[in-house]
Amino acid sequence: MRHLGRLGHSLAAGAVTGAALAPVQLLLWADVRLPLDKALLALAAWASWGAAWVGLLYFLILELSALVPANLLGRNGFSMPLWRRMMAATSLLVAVLAVWNRHGTRDLLVSANRQALSVVAWVAGLYGLVLLVLVLRRTSQRLSPVLSIGASGLFVGVLWGIWVLTPPPPPPLPGNDAPTFKAARNLLFVSWEGADLPWLLPILERGDMPFLQSRRERGAWGQLRTVRPYARSAALATLVTGCAPSVHGVLGKRSYRLSWLLDRPETLLLAGPWRDPLQVPWRAWERVPGASPKRAPIWAILDRSGVPAGNAGWPRWSTGGWDLQAPLASEATRFEELNPDLRTALTPALAAVPEAARDAQRAFAIASDLHAAVLQRTESGSMGALVTNTRLVSMLRPTWTPETPGDSSDETLRQAARLLDSQIHQLWLHLGGEGTLLVVASPYGMAAPSPWRRLGHLVGHTSEWRVSPSESPDGFVLFSGPGVRAGERLRARRLADVVPTILYLLELPVARDMAGGVILEAVSDEHTARVPLRRVASYPPSVPTGNQHAAQPSPR
Repeated sequence: MRHLGRLGHSLAAGAVTGAALAPVQLLLWADVRLPLDKALLALAAWASWGAAWVGLLYFLILELSALVPANLLGRNGFSMPLWRRMMAATSLLVAVLAVWNRHGTRDLLVSANRQALSVVAWVAGLYGLVLLVLVLRRTSQRLSPVLSIGASGLFVGVLWGIWVLTPPPPPPLPGNDAPTFKAARNLLFVSWEGADLPWLLPILERGDMPFLQSRRERGAWGQLRTVRPYARSAALATLVTGCAPSVHGVLGKRSYRLSWLLDRPETLLLAGPWRDPLQVPWRAWERVPGASPKRAPIWAILDRSGVPAGNAGWPRWSTGGWDLQAPLASEATRFEELNPDLRTALTPALAAVPEAARDAQRAFAIASDLHAAVLQRTESGSMGALVTNTRLVSMLRPTWTPETPGDSSDETLRQAARLLDSQIHQLWLHLGGEGTLLVVASPYGMAAPSPWRRLGHLVGHTSEWRVSPSESPDGFVLFSGPGVRAGERLRARRLADVVPTILYLLELPVARDMAGGVILEAVSDEHTARVPLRRVASYPPSVPTGNQHAAQPSPR
């Protein structure tokens, strides 16, 4: 009977844990508002999930550690000391998970829901501390079991009340589908994933990127604060929409459909000591591709203003202009068929790390194929704006960043820099040269692992030293062309500031729901004196107008 009593306590405590975690999960879906029947369904689903998994874990811990002596269970089948210990563990677990998820959604969740997670953490933490005090003072016999169980129910009810009282995000502003202003000049907007100033500045000083160096001397440049925590899809969408992730809605690479509970797929899942999305009850989910932005990217804004625009190398966010997708590694041109000069320069460089040479060859082939397809597409018709993205730097730096300066493996990255500099120069000339607004930006950089992450590598699978974007290092931005202040070093700005600044330099309206603002330090005094800052409510996505989408680029 002692074991059955422990099992009953464990299952009940697990059910309370699941019921308490359900509103924490719902707080991560800021735009979800459930009717009463769906809320009760969510309560039942998470409570049963908690009873099965957390409850059995409690029972296993009790049995293995013999934590609870037999006399604590009492003769009536219910042990208040044991229940209080388990509820204290449950409440502290909820508090830790609330803090964990609040910290892990710094730029991804609306402020009201992040504040609600803080309130959940405080409520759960205080409840757990009160229970620990009662356990330590041995006041079990002074309070009735009904009061103890009722307090647990009240705790769950308060957490659900926090979710109910959290205000929903504001409704989207009415959009402006047809801007009345036309872009004043052409635009070349280039994104280099994985590049940052600590990597780029030494390369510029060595003369490996002469074109970019000349543009930097005539433009404004500086550090760009990325989205935290690192989420590639969210960073890319923020860069091209100018909106916060909570507004454009792209929060991760994958979304999950819970058709039994939600009308549309959701992305953010409760982070904890489990693999996503195992905390969704009973695997009642279906993995689907990530969401498209709820706001128009820069090429769609330009396309609707009458400027022939296209994009290349981005995820499938083709809501305007034409688009080119980067070829798959299996479809890319063989390294032996690439430009002979590039092959000649790369062959001795790749010999420094022969085991990674094949992956590097594919990365160079993908970048070369995409660039060739873009050039072919721009030569086939008029082009007023081009927005490209390449992953070459982010694919090479984790393996080819040397641990010590001057290492021979650094030559591969120098060749990548030279290739990118040549490509951007060619595109700039195709779009008109000096009369074109050039913007080069990186949505995120790369950095060495933190001491804690290195310790985890040493304890875990590997102690290999590699740079990565996991620490959310900042990227960079460079503006050059008409209307840009020359020779200006910008103080650190946000990723969302890039698109509003581009729109202002192109003399187009800036949307009010964009999280970023115009970087006035990058704008010349003549431009600010001549061009007023125009505003529209929003730039919602829409079906492409006019131009047809291009197919995937074929290997050269």
